[in-house]
This record gives sequence, structure tokens and C-alpha cells, in this order.
Amino acid sequence: MSALDFSPPPRKRARESVVPMINVVFLLLIFFLMSAQIAPPDPVEVLPPVVRHADVPLPETARQVWLGRDGVLHHDGLTDAAAQARLADDPGPVSLRADAALPAADLARTLRLLAEAGLTEITLVATPGEE
Repeated sequence: MSALDFSPPPRKRARESVVPMINVVFLLLIFFLMSAQIAPPDPVEVLPPVVRHADVPLPETARQVWLGRDGVLHHDGLTDAAAQARLADDPGPVSLRADAALPAADLARTLRLLAEAGLTEITLVATPGEE
């Protein structure tokens, strides 16, 4: 007769848990989502004109206004007359992003309309070029 072995069976090695690693990944994901500045896309694609000397910084409090090559004014999700009315409600500084292909007459007309709406500080945004 053989001897019976009543000792406990050998223990299998416990597998490493991946739960702590998943928790860290989700915490990092939440951190990066909360700390990222997500800006809405521009309402119209604008290629600004090129200048040789760009030494005037944009006002930090300026509102963004886009003027496409078709002459349509965009601001805060509104276009043309509605955008002008919204701008007239608060006549603070404005950064105008006009397309380089926009005819000068359309730019002058728009600047005149903005001045009539009470805007006195309008900065035309341009891209610095070669000197």
C-alpha cells in the first residue's frame, strides 16, 4: 500500500493584476482632457496677407472676426449683419482675420461698416514674411 499524501496542493503563482495600470491610464487621460485647451475651429478658412515687419502684438482681449475671400464677415457663429450687431453691442478691440485674396474694396467696405457700428480699435492680422 502506498502512503497517502494529505499535504495541501502546490499553490499556483497569482497573476499580476492590470487594474492598477488601467486606473493610472484613465487618470492620466482625464488629467490631459481637463488641462487641454480645446479651441473651436475657425468658421471660415482664411489665408492672411503677408507683411515684412510684424512688430505690433495683438491685444489679448480682442475678439476674433473673420472675413473670407467672399467678403462674408464671421463672428461668434454669426455672419454679416448679425455679426456686426453682436460686435456693436461691445465695441472693444477686434482682431480682423481677412483673407489675402479678398479685394481691397471689400475690406474697406467692411472696415467702414465696423466703424459705423462703433468699433474704433481694429487690428488686421497678417503673417510675417521674408525681409
